[in-house]
Amino acid sequence: MEHVKAYLYDSRGKDEEIDIESADVARLGDQQLLWINITRVDGELLHEAVEKIGIKGLPRPHGRYDECSPDVERYDEFFRFSVDSVLQKDGGGIESCRVRFLVGKNYVVIMHDGQLGYFDEFRQREKGESKIGDLGAESFVATLLDVSLVTYFKAMDDLEKRVDKLDEEVLKKDVDTDKFLERMVALRRETSNLRRWLMPQREVYYALARADFHQIAQSDSAEQYRTLSQHFEAAVDAIEHARETVISVFELYATKSSHLTNVLVQRLTFFTLVLGSIAVIAGILGMNFKAGIFDLEYGFWIAVAGLFAVGLGLTIVARFKRWI
Repeated sequence: MEHVKAYLYDSRGKDEEIDIESADVARLGDQQLLWINITRVDGELLHEAVEKIGIKGLPRPHGRYDECSPDVERYDEFFRFSVDSVLQKDGGGIESCRVRFLVGKNYVVIMHDGQLGYFDEFRQREKGESKIGDLGAESFVATLLDVSLVTYFKAMDDLEKRVDKLDEEVLKKDVDTDKFLERMVALRRETSNLRRWLMPQREVYYALARADFHQIAQSDSAEQYRTLSQHFEAAVDAIEHARETVISVFELYATKSSHLTNVLVQRLTFFTLVLGSIAVIAGILGMNFKAGIFDLEYGFWIAVAGLFAVGLGLTIVARFKRWI
């Protein structure tokens, strides 16, 4: 079947990709695990795939598969839920990808749009004869969920690197206000998206870790899900910290802008003082009285040089006092 991959993990035999036609959940042993990966969100494709591996009467969700919100549905023989992962775009930026899980005894079915890099990395990392077959389906799902959470941490690491770079630019050189605000809006939007994608999943992670969730509570994976809930809260805290970090960049820019404004006002005030001092002296020389300087051949240039010397002297004093 196109868009459907089946992987059989067998701790006593060989880990291999198999034809879904040959898969049957009824024949799976305790040391075997079947992973079905569907790379297109299509309800009919999902139901066709699960029927081929021996799962009959899978209830349809309330609403379309591509509109289902993160939630947990429990049944006698299996349970299903969905979570949002983070994908890094090739041209920069991030987007969310909803992954739907169907989990039963010794099998896990996931459905999502396109290829997920972290699933591919997981497959590449587990080459050879692994011991994944010894894991129950619940433990395997906990591993996949933990890998999904890592995508949020990676996205936040990338965001913090860009924030640090913007911090350095603000401190080292003048930043164009329009470009700065544009980058700030992008960072703020990205942080909000991460929070908006992650927070609705809290109910899923908490439900899986509760004692009344018998499929997990009665397996060997209960402790894993409690640890997973802690990892989820760590991701939430990291996003909140990232939001504060983004805001701190704007505060830094505002502080620098305020400082530059104060310096400009200080320099304008000094410039006004110099011009005022020169104007006072020029005004005195322009009064209608007899003075010897007016009889000198170069009296005008002497007066101009004197005014220049006053301005230069005031500037030297101001620089020495660090006024400008």
